[in-house]
Amino acid sequence: MATKLEIWKQALAHLEKAAITTLTDDVEATYVFANAWGGAVEEAFNSGDWNFAKASIALSPNAAATPALGWAHAFDYPQGWLRTLVVSDTSDFATFHDYADEGGRLHAQTPALYLRFISDVNAADDKVVTWPTMFWRYVALKLAFDTCGKLTSGDTLEEKLRQRMERALVQAKNIDARNENNKLIEPGSWLRARRSSGVGGRHDGGATLVGGQISFGEGEV
Repeated sequence: MATKLEIWKQALAHLEKAAITTLTDDVEATYVFANAWGGAVEEAFNSGDWNFAKASIALSPNAAATPALGWAHAFDYPQGWLRTLVVSDTSDFATFHDYADEGGRLHAQTPALYLRFISDVNAADDKVVTWPTMFWRYVALKLAFDTCGKLTSGDTLEEKLRQRMERALVQAKNIDARNENNKLIEPGSWLRARRSSGVGGRHDGGATLVGGQISFGEGEV
């Protein structure tokens, strides 16, 4: 667990700057960080399908809203919505494509939609303690990178921070993926074509188990 202050201290360490004791220390860094914090956090939440930031909801049509042309119902996005992950017409989030995202709303023929999305609920300052370790370490690097030009004059340091930040994002995503429940990846079109024509000896559908490590099936790339 981390606090906002700890993340700011980590960012300062990346910037090779002196540490602070509070978020309101009268130094340039606290003012620069305060201005950059909201944007850095929002970008971090949007940079991955983070399990801790996911939410699901059943949507009902907004009777006061006019559906887009060709659609019967319009649906408002829920409070806290940042980015859509899955839209479905069933609560088990089965594959569904008969909808449109237009004018800041979802539109569909069905009178009910189910939405899984990235929420900003855990982006609030008092929720920082809920952030996974690798995620908050990435945010610290993001904050340092975003403010490097303002707080330092070193292009070399900025490039180092960019590389560290990119590595931290990959690592955070990998760790987050290991926390997902096992799921099946459908075989690619090439392999499906082979099986439909009777080529090959497997008849299990070719789905690939995911659980921290991915093992690709025959013919997958």
